[in-house]
Amino acid sequence: MAKAFIVIEDKLVEQGKALEAIKRVLVAEGDEELSFLPGSEHGLDIRSFVGAKVTVLFAADLETAKRRIGLTKVLAKVHQVCVLTDLMFPVRTGGKEEPNGLTVLADCIDRGVPVVVCSDTNHHDVSYLKEIFPILGKAHPKGEIPVILDNKDWDKAVSEVLRLTAEPE
Repeated sequence: MAKAFIVIEDKLVEQGKALEAIKRVLVAEGDEELSFLPGSEHGLDIRSFVGAKVTVLFAADLETAKRRIGLTKVLAKVHQVCVLTDLMFPVRTGGKEEPNGLTVLADCIDRGVPVVVCSDTNHHDVSYLKEIFPILGKAHPKGEIPVILDNKDWDKAVSEVLRLTAEPE
């Protein structure tokens, strides 16, 4: 089935790393015919995604992330949707970094969308969150939310979200 990745990351360099990881991991899993369709900000139409094997939508702030996650019902008609999210990013572009990834997790739990946190938190005081993630994971319909902290390992994040979306054997 076609896949749609919503990547929530405010740094362009990290967005690029996430995209390269998506390509690398999917090719390693044998899907060598990848076609990436960047999402436009406005006027998204289901016809835009028909035929694309992989769609990658980016969001650099919470406002955009909420709009992207709001598309999951539309995207789910032709794609298996999943989210890769940073933990610390602004509400609006240019704003202060805050733990807005928690709002993304709540939205994904509510919609049943597989999600993985991929964040470099060693320069933020968020150690208290390590106790919260297992609790949030239990609330998710998938039963877990994988969390990668202290190092943005996008390859591992992509592998984890694909594991969550894999069809049971």
